[in-house]
Amino acid sequence: MKPPEIVFASKAMEILIDTSKRIARTSTPVLIEGESGTGKELIARLIHSLSDRRQRPFVPVNCGAVPETLFESEFFGYKAGAFTGAVRDKPGIFEAANGGTLFLDEIGDLSAAMQAKCLRVLQEHELRRVGDTRVSIVDVRFVSATNKKLEHEMRTGGFREDLFFRISVLRLGIEPLRERKEDIPVLCDHFSAKHALRLGKEAPELSGAVVSLFSDYDWPGNVRELENEIHRMVALSRDGARVTCVQVSPRILSSVKRGGEAGVGGRLKARLETCEKEIIMDALDKCGWNKSRTARHLGLSRQGLHRKLQKLRIQRYE
Repeated sequence: MKPPEIVFASKAMEILIDTSKRIARTSTPVLIEGESGTGKELIARLIHSLSDRRQRPFVPVNCGAVPETLFESEFFGYKAGAFTGAVRDKPGIFEAANGGTLFLDEIGDLSAAMQAKCLRVLQEHELRRVGDTRVSIVDVRFVSATNKKLEHEMRTGGFREDLFFRISVLRLGIEPLRERKEDIPVLCDHFSAKHALRLGKEAPELSGAVVSLFSDYDWPGNVRELENEIHRMVALSRDGARVTCVQVSPRILSSVKRGGEAGVGGRLKARLETCEKEIIMDALDKCGWNKSRTARHLGLSRQGLHRKLQKLRIQRYE
């Protein structure tokens, strides 16, 4: 398995990657903590790809997506005849990961009963398929991830203490994107090139105003939300055209604007004015510089548009 490409510029990510590389040399269980969309699976794949197990399977499973009624058959497998429909032996997820790495994503979503059933495998590396009398030994490296505060879940009875200490011998924390905004410009370039290639297009250039705007947004969905936004903009862009604030999702524009109105500072106000200027000039071009049509297009009165043209010093040069 090749190491995944991880793009960053921040010191926090540099430290995380360096620690992950050192952790990869062991078979010790790892718990990766971070908000949804921060890239926990990417770090898990990095650890596996740099380990002695890299030629063996990396098996990711979203714990929250496995119904409790199917948990045993999915994780432990079953013997033929164990229940109606079990016409042949089927190995479970634990056996599928034998010799490799099992990535238990969102392990905090497991019910108490499911946690108890996982514990013995984590402790003894033993399992028994549903309907079988034989015990099998599995050699699995466990990497878990969560967006929950599992220590708080322990105190409130939502997560088993013994399981927590089994999965968290080594712990890694990924900071949210809003805490490492120096990563945003390099991620913008990376995702723009990545999705342009997939769509068979020339990678568009993101205007400085767009990148600045993105740096002022808090990204509650983290890197995943940023990638989705850039994917959308690349898909809608003309081949090789420059992407401006016109293409930015209204929810991002309005969120940053609310922050500016709350008094973030003059720098943010200047950035918002740059974006507003891009949007108005794009509308003017589309409407052939007909100001009445442009005002209607932007939902402004003609007088309102005139005031903005004066304020932003927008004029047409023939």
